[in-house]
Amino acid sequence: MNGPAAAADETDRGWVWPAGIVVGLLIVVLVNVGFIIVAVGGADEVVESYTTEPR
Repeated sequence: MNGPAAAADETDRGWVWPAGIVVGLLIVVLVNVGFIIVAVGGADEVVESYTTEPR
């Protein structure tokens, strides 16, 4: 199918894959933020002697 209808169809679908990439990256960022929250919230406290005493 050639002509203006085909060109209009291509232009309409041109935004789909960049939007999919953006949505995918946002999901990755949100999951990473969730991991950070869990890691920082559940981290054990560092004993003072670990940082003050010589090794």
